[in-house]
Amino acid sequence: MAERVNEMISVLRTWQGLERQAMNDTAEIQETTNSRFIRMVMEIIRHDSLMHHRVQQFLIDSVTKEDIAVTREDIQEIWEKIEAHDRMEKKTIELAEGLKAKAWNPVHKSLLDYLLRDEAKHDTMLQQLNAMKTEIGKASGA
Repeated sequence: MAERVNEMISVLRTWQGLERQAMNDTAEIQETTNSRFIRMVMEIIRHDSLMHHRVQQFLIDSVTKEDIAVTREDIQEIWEKIEAHDRMEKKTIELAEGLKAKAWNPVHKSLLDYLLRDEAKHDTMLQQLNAMKTEIGKASGA
């Protein structure tokens, strides 16, 4: 098990280095270009790289400092809010799909596609929380 943990940490730290390089590269590209669209794309990528770096650190911390645990109570106390948020996410996907279908400009289509994929990603993450809730409920006999 220790070998698997060490390998995971090593890969995640290497990956973090690549994410830091991506943040530097995208910042440099942003400073170099006059294109507002390219600057926006680089800003999106830079922000995503920052979030990836944070998630990677969370994973490292989960095996070096404190294990990750999600309890039935953790989920139950906020589940109604999660369901309400999920309904909102589905509405944003609906809006993005409708607008993308009507878009005529390739830049608009590209950014609407990005927004649509990001909202779909959020919806997937909420579905994963629901699956976790179901599994925790089964394990606790609920």
